[in-house]
Amino acid sequence: MDRLVTGAPIYWIGGSSCGGKSTLARRLADEHGMALYSCDEHYEEHLLGISDQAPSAMRTVSRMSADEIFYARSVSEQLSTYVDVLMEDFAHVWRDLATRAHGPVVVEGNQLLPWVMEPLLRPQDRAIWLIPTEDFQREHYAKRGWIHGILRSTSNPEVAFNNWMTRDALFAERVRTEAQERGLEVMAVDGSRTLDEMYAEVLARLGL
Repeated sequence: MDRLVTGAPIYWIGGSSCGGKSTLARRLADEHGMALYSCDEHYEEHLLGISDQAPSAMRTVSRMSADEIFYARSVSEQLSTYVDVLMEDFAHVWRDLATRAHGPVVVEGNQLLPWVMEPLLRPQDRAIWLIPTEDFQREHYAKRGWIHGILRSTSNPEVAFNNWMTRDALFAERVRTEAQERGLEVMAVDGSRTLDEMYAEVLARLGL
């Protein structure tokens, strides 16, 4: 991978969906005068830049129906494809940072996989992974209006939702395990703390 241009620290916030990454990262960047890079906001740009000739999990998934993504395939296959997509997109994320980042930046997204990130972390960088419990994740996913539009387009919304949540729970557990095995910072998210309390802990874990 390209070497980062900036010698300034990067604050990496990874984890699984519904862990509060976006909210906490935005607050961190705003309150500390740092740039914010949210991986998902650049996903479509990265997808459009992929050559039709290059093998690509991102492009393959983009051409799938919601049924193919969440209903017709086994959860284990869904998880494998999801991880492949995140790993592919992270290469684009890193390229963006290598060419655009010139000062302290907060980066957040599921794309920040511990086994990919560990060898890339520099002494000045800090990283944490926010891992929601399965119950918390299911509860908060169900409150997101856009998810129901996707589910209604499947053959069985209830089964598709369960597959989706099971996939994400397995993903969260893998991220938690991989991060802990590498001695990286992990914070559990179960709804027992306020956002202010979570933010204070994130700051402490990141040394801010």
